[in-house]
Parts: sequence; C-alpha cells; structure tokens
Amino acid sequence: MRAALLLLRKDVRLLVRTPALLLVLVAYPVLVALLVAIALQSDERRPDIALVNLDTSGRSVQVGERRLSIDDYVDRLAEDVDVRELDAEAAAEALDAGRVAAVLTIPEGFISDLQSGVRQPALRLDAGRRSPIEADAIVRSLEAAVFRLNQSLAVGYVDQVLELVSLVTDGGEIGIFGRTGDALGLTRSRQLVVDVQARLRATGQVAAAAELAPLLVFIDETQRNLDLAKPAANAIRAPIELQVEASAAGREPLSAFGFAGALLVSIGLAGVLLAAAAMSSEREEHVLVRLGRGLVSAPALVAEKMAFTALASLLVGFALLAGVALFTSLAVGRWGLWLAALLLAGLAFGAFGVLAGALARETRTALLAALMLALPLLALGLLPDAAFASAVSQVVPFGPAFDLFQALLVEPVLDGGEIATMLGHLALLAAVFGAAATLVVRRRAIS
Repeated sequence: MRAALLLLRKDVRLLVRTPALLLVLVAYPVLVALLVAIALQSDERRPDIALVNLDTSGRSVQVGERRLSIDDYVDRLAEDVDVRELDAEAAAEALDAGRVAAVLTIPEGFISDLQSGVRQPALRLDAGRRSPIEADAIVRSLEAAVFRLNQSLAVGYVDQVLELVSLVTDGGEIGIFGRTGDALGLTRSRQLVVDVQARLRATGQVAAAAELAPLLVFIDETQRNLDLAKPAANAIRAPIELQVEASAAGREPLSAFGFAGALLVSIGLAGVLLAAAAMSSEREEHVLVRLGRGLVSAPALVAEKMAFTALASLLVGFALLAGVALFTSLAVGRWGLWLAALLLAGLAFGAFGVLAGALARETRTALLAALMLALPLLALGLLPDAAFASAVSQVVPFGPAFDLFQALLVEPVLDGGEIATMLGHLALLAAVFGAAATLVVRRRAIS
C-alpha cells in the first residue's frame, strides 16, 4: 500500500513539474470539448437561404379572415431561416460559391394556385451538395416551416368550406375561393319546390306534383348530410392538439446534450491517454520488473494509476463545470453527485487506459493504441438512438458516463434509483477493466 502511495506521489509530481504536459492535459481536451459542443449544437444556427420569387403578380389570397401575399409567406419563412431575396441567376451563383446553403424558388402563379383552392402549389428547394448534413437540416427546417404555414392555411380553408356549406344550405352571396355570385340554397329550393307542388295540385295536376317528390327527398337527404359535414370539418381543422411542455430553466436538452458530449470527450480522452502513458512509462522505468520481487503488487499498481487518472479527470471536469456555471445559462449544481460521477468515470477511463498501456510495448505505441481505441468508442457513445452503437458503448465507460452526465445536466428532478444504477454501472466497468489490466500487468511482470 505504501509503495502504491509513493507511486501516486511520483506521478503527481511529474505532472506538476511538467507544465507543458499539464497544459496539454487541460487545454487539448477543453479545445476538443468546445469543438464537439459547437458541432453538436450546430442545428441552432440559422441557415442562409436564397429566395427566388417568380410570382411577380403582386396578388394576394383571402384565406378565412386573413389575406396572404408573397411577402407574408417570406415573413413566416424568416422565422426559421435567414432569407436573402435574389434573382434566379444570382441565387445559383451564391449556391455554387457556398454563400447560401440552399435556394428556394416560389413558382409563377403561386398565389393564383392558392386562391383556386384546387391546384396545389409546389415550392422547389435546391440544397447545396458541399455539406450533406447541413442540407438535411435545411430540408427539415423548411418542411417544418411549410407544415406550420399549411396548418394555418388549413384553418382558413376549413372556415371557407364551412361557409360554403352554409351557402349551399341557406343560400346567399358567394365570395369564397376567388368566386362571386349568388346561391339559392337548399332551404329556399325546398320551399320553391313545395310551392310549385301546391300550385300544381291546385290546378288538378296531381301527377305532376308527385313527380317532384324525389327532388324533395334529394334536398332533404343532402341537407342532412351537409349538417354532418360541419362537425367533420371542425375535426379535420384540429384533429389532434400537441401541447409541448417547456424545458425547465437551465435544463435545455440540446445545450445539455452538447456539454455532456464535450465533457465526455475532454475527460475521456485525457483520462485514457494519461492512464496509458503512465502505465507504459512504468515498463520503460523497469517498475514491472520489480513487481516480480514483491516491491509492489499488480493490483496496487493498477489501482494507483486508476486513482491518478480519476484525480486528473476530477480536476479537468470541475474546471469545465465551473466555466459552464459561470459563463452560460445552463444549470449545473448537484456538486456532490458530480463529484461521484467524475471520480467513477475517471476510474473507469483510467482502467481502460491502463489496460491499453499494459498491452503496449512502449509509451508511443500505448498512446497511439489508446487514442485509436478511444475515438471511435467516444463517437459511438454520442450517437443518439442507434441500437448497435448504444449496445457497444454500454460495455465500455464512454456510454454510461455520457448518460450520467446528460442526466445530471438535463433532468429537473432526478430519480435516485436510476442515478445509483448509472453510478454502479461505471463502478462495475472500472472493476472489470481494472481486473483485466491487473492480469495483463501480472503477466508482463513475470515474463
């Protein structure tokens, strides 16, 4: 035990006495973390869209109680993207040069098609090919914008349909879907037919009056069906209402996801690389040879490297958390749980790095192997809703650590049992990888 403590003291002194290494240990993970946070939150950036308007008629369409023009549509679109109105040639040049991410074209006769209520106007989107990820995000943003516009238009159109039903039933002046005129209405039509039948019977033309009876039946059946159309139209206007609950203050899911990923990358890389380097350096300093003489046991050596890594991870993690707490709106808090989370994550990352360092023959090989293993496993831990990636990431420390960090950042109310399970998962992985590293170290000491 005393030998392990002396080794820990030696590792800490070496770290403190090497400012360049200490700077790299802190600065490099922080830099990578910032890049990851920016990448994971890239959807928050509003894309630049070139708008080409080929409908120069200047017309507007009455939809319900509102009048819609091209300018109104552009204003609605600007709620989701940054719009630059250009002509077709300038828009194509801007897209080729990368100054805009996509070109949206409003076709000629757009308003006329909306006004007709029969033809469905179509917008054309040409997305840039330089960034497929950004292009996909733009398509989703514009689909959402068009959906919201369609939803608002649908309300107006349903109102017009209901008004048309009333006109067919009761009659009156027509002024919907761009058409004007006067409608007789079923009610007045029925009364006219009844009056005609009465006059025919009065003049002795009973058979002629009876021939009009099917017309009355048709009018009555049509009116009953139209009465059913009103509640059906109202149901179509809003069949399902979606109520979105706002996130708790400081617990925004996207920001929490981004910082949890940044924290995972920073302490994950730092922990694994530091542990691998520390372990492989013991081989070069012939410490493993001394193991055979009983100066320090293999479990004690592995535990010391894991503890050293955990302390370094705790330092880097709390530095990042303090920065987030001071300079962002994201709520951190829960410092006691963060202490446990960072320590256990550091132990698990340290065990993983020690295993990589023990398997390698020299420090450079250990660092390269640790980096090549850590990077893809980090990426798998950050992939959302991918079954295979999730399964793999859960058998290494990266997935459970990310889940725990995200829960501490995003959940307004924590489930004690769930948090305990996450902490236990990390402790189990630390024990498993630590045991594997101990076996490898013991074999290296004997050979």
